[in-house]
Amino acid sequence: MSIRQTGDTAKQADFVLTNAKVYTVDQNKPWAQAVAVKGDRIVFVGDERTMQEFVGDRTKIVDAGGRLVLPGFVESHWHFESTAVAFQAFVNYPDPQDVINALRDYVESHPEEKAITGMGWIQATIPPELLRKETLDAVCADRPICLLSTDFHTMWTNSKALEIGGIDATTPPVQEGASWFEKDPETGEPTGVVVDGAAYSILLKRIAEAGYLPSGIDLYLRSISVWQEKLVAAGITTVFDAGFLDPSGDQSLLYETLQRMERERNLKLRVVGSVAVIGEMEDPVGTLIAYRQKYNSPLVKARALKLFLDGTETNHTAYLLAPYADCPDTCGAPTMPVADFNHYLRAADEAGINVMVHCVGDAAVRTALDGFEQVNRSNPPRDRRHVITHAFLTHPQDIPRFRTLGVMANTQLQWGVVDLYTERIRDCYGAERWSNMYKFRTFIEEGVTVSIGMDGLACQCRCQHRPLEHIESGHTRQLAGEPDAPVFPDINERLSIPQLISAYTIHGAYQLGLEAEIGSLTEGKRADLVVLEDNLFEVGKYQIGNINVAMTMMNGDVTYVQAGFAEQAGVSASAHSLA
Repeated sequence: MSIRQTGDTAKQADFVLTNAKVYTVDQNKPWAQAVAVKGDRIVFVGDERTMQEFVGDRTKIVDAGGRLVLPGFVESHWHFESTAVAFQAFVNYPDPQDVINALRDYVESHPEEKAITGMGWIQATIPPELLRKETLDAVCADRPICLLSTDFHTMWTNSKALEIGGIDATTPPVQEGASWFEKDPETGEPTGVVVDGAAYSILLKRIAEAGYLPSGIDLYLRSISVWQEKLVAAGITTVFDAGFLDPSGDQSLLYETLQRMERERNLKLRVVGSVAVIGEMEDPVGTLIAYRQKYNSPLVKARALKLFLDGTETNHTAYLLAPYADCPDTCGAPTMPVADFNHYLRAADEAGINVMVHCVGDAAVRTALDGFEQVNRSNPPRDRRHVITHAFLTHPQDIPRFRTLGVMANTQLQWGVVDLYTERIRDCYGAERWSNMYKFRTFIEEGVTVSIGMDGLACQCRCQHRPLEHIESGHTRQLAGEPDAPVFPDINERLSIPQLISAYTIHGAYQLGLEAEIGSLTEGKRADLVVLEDNLFEVGKYQIGNINVAMTMMNGDVTYVQAGFAEQAGVSASAHSLA
């Protein structure tokens, strides 16, 4: 189709994407052929003939070649602090020997580093006799080593790290029943296993204070910049950081780093952040109120409070309604006193702050819902966007309560697959409870608003950052790209493609209070979009995760473009310009 230029210069778009299959996620106009952008806004979504009215002599016209166009993905659960660990030794392998070999290669190739941090080992695959400080001592005994597991709930250290951190047989638990330095039952000496963030944050802080680890903005400028490129190449335009747990305890480092990148015009993502309550923290609500005023720039905003009610399944710190199958003397326990939780929740809500609560077990979910119910009764009505994140095991009677109380569910469907980690969870929970996990189609059918995010870079076995892999697993309940993999029960809980796209776009935007600005391709909204090389509505379901992103746009700026598409369409990637 030839493009006719309009004489109305005020109406001329800067950028027009034509010959596209546009899935808008806008119920009033679900499909279109073209999108026009002026400045940072979408000015037209519709048919190609009408689109010509927005074309002028300065309009950049890009032929999408029939490709699928979606709203930019909203990554509604991320942790930028994890990039600082993943930036160093990456040991995401199922075979323990491969983990050791990868660590050894990193140690030998980085003799200049005074300490080695890393992540990616899979707790379910490391035998207990191997998961000890002596194993890492054999790789490197003269420099501290600290490796986080894939789920970010367990750290594996060597003797040097414990020595520098002052951890010995007399060191008490940091949070009784929730976070501690594991001890040998015979000798009482620390084994090298550190359970959960409160304890390993103390260890990392002490190692950094001793001069062994880099810290502060310089570290995060380096690591976030690298991972930002991966995220925009995956089609992500907006990120919610669900807790920045720097060992120093200074959560402002996230905002200072991102706003520096923004001032230097290097930030390619819109970021909404939180203040997380880990261990003892003085006045977290007051801290967040101060952050909201200080960090409120166009691309970086502090907005939510993050609370933790339990831990994770394999450490038996998920809080359950009934005892663990493999440890019948415990149900786990709340990671903070319920009275404190309710206090923080009420105070945050009174200040107009939305709260995300980490709940893995069904008792934690019920406790959080009880707290939200009390807040709804005691505090004045308002537009609340409270969220329970994870909610992997939720009692069937509690699912409708989400809708009744106006609470969202945010979850990680790429973990609802059968792998070595979930098989370990089956041992922990028993087969019946295990098969009742990840019931999010039921959530949606009950009228609950569900958003999905990867909890990056935390994972179970595979470290993933691409939404399309997440969408595939949510659609199949299998490991992405593996048609012969077992299906996680119940097969009827598979989500449809439209449900999954909505969860990764408009529902994530709603969670952040940004649904009027992003989340759908609608005239007047921010120009956030992604062009895919293949149509996920048409490819085989086991090919969804392999689809590449051809182009990502955020706020009208092309933040990523695939080389082949760039050459074909004449588009270049720059954070703040169109070629």
